[in-house]
Amino acid sequence: MKIIVTTTQSKDIPDENIKLFLEDSGLTYIPRQRKSLPALTAENGADAVIVWEDGRPLLYVDDQKFFFHPSMAKNRISGMRHGLGYDVMAKACGIETGDSFLDCTLGMGADAIVASYLSGGKIVGLEKSPGIYHVIKWGMRNYRSRMNWLEDAIHRIRVIPQDHLDFLKELPEHSFDIIYFDPMFRKPLLSSQPLAPLRLLADPAPLSPEAVSEACRAARKRVVMKELVTSGEFERLGFKLYPGSKHNRIGYGYIDID
Repeated sequence: MKIIVTTTQSKDIPDENIKLFLEDSGLTYIPRQRKSLPALTAENGADAVIVWEDGRPLLYVDDQKFFFHPSMAKNRISGMRHGLGYDVMAKACGIETGDSFLDCTLGMGADAIVASYLSGGKIVGLEKSPGIYHVIKWGMRNYRSRMNWLEDAIHRIRVIPQDHLDFLKELPEHSFDIIYFDPMFRKPLLSSQPLAPLRLLADPAPLSPEAVSEACRAARKRVVMKELVTSGEFERLGFKLYPGSKHNRIGYGYIDID
């Protein structure tokens, strides 16, 4: 996928933030010159365009807009802070203070943010898709909030642009306390504007037995996967289903490391 970078129509000169982003990403900057995004992408043979707006990158692809926002994680953490229940993902992972956490399929980063808040330890997110990686890494990096607990959790995450299987193969044994997978559902449950472009950009391949095996070698405590309860993936890959609501279509499978 060819991605170009530009500014908003009202600002046609790249600032220092954009220059740092371009240096880091290696993407090509195209002056906006008041042109529409469809015209800009067509003229440059691009598949998508990143617009730098309000200090963050917004990616436009197939009439969809993709950007980093922590609303899902913020709501989940706020609920825990106010004693409104527990987070099922956190319980399934068994996250404890100081745990290291590897999210092999970072996506929007909500689960990694929750893990970072609860653990306060080493948090790494892997993202294979270049478009998702650039937007989430720099969206997280430039995120600012009056809620220090949220900002700290986000800034603690290290985002790495690598396929999870390749990364896992390079890890020594017992490198992370918890290793987590949230592969893209083959059949989406909801129609969500923020998630629609994610499906266009993300790797749709199912999780492989080899990746699970490597994760079990590299984990110290537990390997966890999020999936549809009826997908058959937990059985195929050897995960035990974590107890949850019988009415919940999304579940978590786990493998404890002995």
